[in-house]
Amino acid sequence: MNDTRSVLLTSAASGVGRAVQQASTLSARDYRFVCISSTSEITNRGENTLPCPPTAERAAFQARTLQLAETMGVCLVVPGRDEDAAALAAVASDLQVRGAMLASGPSQPVLAAYDKAATATALGACGLPIAATAEDVAGAVEIADAHGWPLVLKPRRGNSSRGVRLVWSEEGLHASFRTESDIAQEYLAVSPEDRRSWDGRFPGGQDGEYSLQLLLDCHGREIGHFCSRNTLANGVPLLVETIAEGQVGDLLRQACAALGSLSAWGAWNLQGRRSLDGAIRVFEVNARPTGITGLRAWLGFNELDLLYDALILGHVTSRPKPIQPGLLIDVASFTALEADGHCRTLPAS
Repeated sequence: MNDTRSVLLTSAASGVGRAVQQASTLSARDYRFVCISSTSEITNRGENTLPCPPTAERAAFQARTLQLAETMGVCLVVPGRDEDAAALAAVASDLQVRGAMLASGPSQPVLAAYDKAATATALGACGLPIAATAEDVAGAVEIADAHGWPLVLKPRRGNSSRGVRLVWSEEGLHASFRTESDIAQEYLAVSPEDRRSWDGRFPGGQDGEYSLQLLLDCHGREIGHFCSRNTLANGVPLLVETIAEGQVGDLLRQACAALGSLSAWGAWNLQGRRSLDGAIRVFEVNARPTGITGLRAWLGFNELDLLYDALILGHVTSRPKPIQPGLLIDVASFTALEADGHCRTLPAS
C-alpha cells in the first residue's frame, strides 16, 4: 500500500510555498510535491519546479493547475499566494472532480479575504470583528470622524504590507487615496501590554499583531488552531510569541461562527490588534497557510498533516496538543532544515 501523500503547490518559491515544504520535512508522513511557478528564474534553475502561467493570466493558470491535478489524481492543492487562492477557488469544484481538494474554500469567503473591502462587508456581516473599513474617500472621512487620525491606506488586493501608508489629515487623504484600488482603515494603535521593550537586537517593527491560524474540515468544523502574537517588519515576522488560549478565545469563537456560516473549509489566517477595550479587531484575513507554517510545525502544529487528514482522508487522526505559551522565537534564526529534518537553531529570547 502506497502511503505517499501528494501535494500540488503553486508559487512554490514564495515564502508560503517554502514554509509548506518545510512543514512536510517535519512530518512523520511521506509527501510528494508537484511544484509550479510562473517565475522563469525559478524553473530555469533545474529545481523540481514546473513552469506555469502567471496568476494574472487567470484562465491559463487555472487550466494548467487543472491539467496537473488530472495527472496527479488524489492530492491537496495548496496556494502559495493570495492571488492563487482567489483564482483556484473559482475552480474548486473542477479540482474535486479530478480528486484534488483545494486547501481553502469555497469561492465566496476566499474572494472576500482577497478583497479587503469585501472582507469588511462579507465577513464583518457574519460577526467577525473587522477594523472599520471604507472603500472611498467619503467613507474614510467618516472613519476619521469616529476614530480619529491617522488612517491606514492599503491596496484592496495586496499582502506583505506593500503599499501600506498612514495619512494624518483629510488633505493627505485626498492626495494619497487611489479610488478603486485602495481601502482606508482605522488605525489600531498597539496597547501598552502588547508593546515590546527593545533590547538592541531588533530594530522594532509592527508590534502586537495577533495571528490566528484556523483550520476547518469540509463541514466547517474546527480541526485545529494556532495563536501567536507577532512582531513584524514590512509584513515579515521577526518575533513569534506563543500565547495562552484565553487571549484569543473570543476571536476564535467569532471566526469559527463567521467562516462556518459561509461554509468555509481549510486554512484561514486572521491578523488583528487588541483595541483599548481588550477585544481583538481583525484587519486582514488570508485563505491559505502562511510564511511561518514551518515554524508552527516545528512547535507541534503541522497544518499540512491536519489539512491532508481532514480534506483528503476525511478524518482527523490526532489533534495537536496545546502549544506552551510564553515561547519567544527569533524567526531569523529559524532559517533552514538539516537534511535529516531537524532544525539547526531555534533560540528563544
